[in-house]
Amino acid sequence: MNWKKTLGYAAITFVMVFGAVVLALQYDRRRTNDSLTRILNSPEVPSMTVQNAPGAQSLADFRVAARKVLPSVVSIETAARGRSMFDREVSLFPAGSGSGVVISADGYIVTNNHVVTVETRTGRIPADAVRVELSDGKSFNARVVGLDPRADLALLKIEATGLTPIEFAPRNSVEVGQWVMALGNPMGYENTLSVGVVSSLGRSLPTDEGAGVLIDSIQTDAAINPGNSGGALCDANGRLIGINTAIISQTGGSIGIGFAIPINRVERTVRDIRELGYVPYAGLGVTLLSRPISLEIAINRQRIQQETGMRTPLPDHGLLIPQVDPQGPAGRAGMRDLSVLFRVGDREINELADYHQALLNHSAGDRVEIEFWVNGETKTAEVVLADVGRG
Repeated sequence: MNWKKTLGYAAITFVMVFGAVVLALQYDRRRTNDSLTRILNSPEVPSMTVQNAPGAQSLADFRVAARKVLPSVVSIETAARGRSMFDREVSLFPAGSGSGVVISADGYIVTNNHVVTVETRTGRIPADAVRVELSDGKSFNARVVGLDPRADLALLKIEATGLTPIEFAPRNSVEVGQWVMALGNPMGYENTLSVGVVSSLGRSLPTDEGAGVLIDSIQTDAAINPGNSGGALCDANGRLIGINTAIISQTGGSIGIGFAIPINRVERTVRDIRELGYVPYAGLGVTLLSRPISLEIAINRQRIQQETGMRTPLPDHGLLIPQVDPQGPAGRAGMRDLSVLFRVGDREINELADYHQALLNHSAGDRVEIEFWVNGETKTAEVVLADVGRG
């Protein structure tokens, strides 16, 4: 009988242990679920769904956003008049292509300056003809309303109504690491969408042919290729956060380093063009080199001194100013040709980007202090900035 009692005790022990394990697992699972709930509801961790999108859409699923945005993205073709070998004007020929974004139901479209201009021996000029094709295949001739070469932006107008304007994202809503979509017409493939993240913010790089400097650009690894220029960079809710404009590449194709003009600058450019017909810029009344000479290099300073006959050695830092308008703010403050600019306001000036960034948020009529070198002397002066237009 002893073996029967032993077997009974063993059975009872097994049941008790098994029950305890089950209870422990359920308790642990409840604790895990409670922990996950607290984490997901924590303000430090973003929600796993796209807020304000139709339905609860996973961040990895862009179908709803794509359907929302694609009708607002257009393709752009330009044409220019050429000249024969006998310098006779010939008919229009294709000059370039790109993308654009519809921003109003009555036909206003924003794109890049370099998409709707062509390169000539004297600089970039507007193309002779611009053609816009909507996502539904309808095509229209477009009028160039205004250009902003510094920001590499252009505003177009087509005679159409009932278009689907894109929704703008709130200002300052972009963060590194968030999902983004790049939409456009790369390599002629219309209505193309690529996905990536915001890689960095606040990038500065020269615009085409040194016309200016893109300020506070959005860097993304979403694929941007030739033809994407002027297209939309959107957040996961299908709201515009920037206009695609440039890539860094050794091959001409995307290697995951692309840039977009932020929406705040797009809004400013569109507003100024529609209200004023141009984009006003505050300035000192000076002419800048598109490729500034580095004064840190001794041989550069020596060559300038020799070629100009300058008696006083140039400083080893600052931005060389080749020409100064005597009647402009800098000229009235005592700057002359071949002066060196050290500071505008609180910003030290050593390269072209520094100059543009120092003046970007100023308007004509603002007073700022400048520090500069001229004829062997360092001077400071308060100047009233002038409206220098696109210059």
